[in-house]
Amino acid sequence: MNEPLSLIDTDVFSYILKRREPFYQRSREYLKQYTRFTISCLTYYECLRGYKAVGATKRLQVFQELLQITDVLYLDQGVLDKSAEIYSVLKPKGELPGEFDLIIGATALLHDMSVVTNNITHYQTIPRYFPLDIEDWKRPHDQEAPLGHGREKGKPGNT
Repeated sequence: MNEPLSLIDTDVFSYILKRREPFYQRSREYLKQYTRFTISCLTYYECLRGYKAVGATKRLQVFQELLQITDVLYLDQGVLDKSAEIYSVLKPKGELPGEFDLIIGATALLHDMSVVTNNITHYQTIPRYFPLDIEDWKRPHDQEAPLGHGREKGKPGNT
């Protein structure tokens, strides 16, 4: 089964780094198809600050090694504009995700990627109004139906 091009959220990237199953196996399958991971600069920051804060030098070294096969998407005007658009739709409805999750979701949308996360609830409001797919790599391929499929046309952000 072909995986969609995906933006890896911080929790899953950390699980890959720790070789935690089933995330590690799914990541190996993903790399067979795409050869590289993609993360947001916010995931880079969250991992780096966490490992440095606790003095996890071995984890920091593995993190640096994993970055050799990882593309980092940085914040730019397009990401900030998409983030503001999502915010303007979700805030009045009281459905805002956390700030980093909103920006990571906007990054994925802008780059036509899904988000791979173990924190489905952090992102679940975005696909109600925008065409974002959310994947959960702890579920087997045959049981997986990414959140966000079947969105209705005509909602903000949908075409």
